[in-house]
Amino acid sequence: MRLLIADDDRELACALASYLRHENQAIISTVTTGGLDVLRSVARFDPDVILMDIVMPRINGLTLCRHILSRRPEVKIILLSGALGVESPFLAESGATAFLPKPVKLAELQRIFQEITRGLASVVAE
Repeated sequence: MRLLIADDDRELACALASYLRHENQAIISTVTTGGLDVLRSVARFDPDVILMDIVMPRINGLTLCRHILSRRPEVKIILLSGALGVESPFLAESGATAFLPKPVKLAELQRIFQEITRGLASVVAE
């Protein structure tokens, strides 16, 4: 899987990239500058999976999710947020494959990646 990580928290994005590389995921890009650069990276790197924060400068992750999926419905998007909870109606409307609350539990992230690989991912983390 080709993975794009998008989070304006550079420390978290780098930590997630390090963990996922250790789990043998192919990290193709890490975007820490905001939503506009996510769109550029999606066009440039053609990811299979995007791990993306909801709260980012310029364009938020929910808007990006809908935009990306309208053009590339096969992309799997995992949304992250410390601001929204799993019960938020915005998540269901986003079209995202999965959601993880922050702080991210690595076991949940690993479970979601396994489900995506098997084609079973749900919208919520347990």
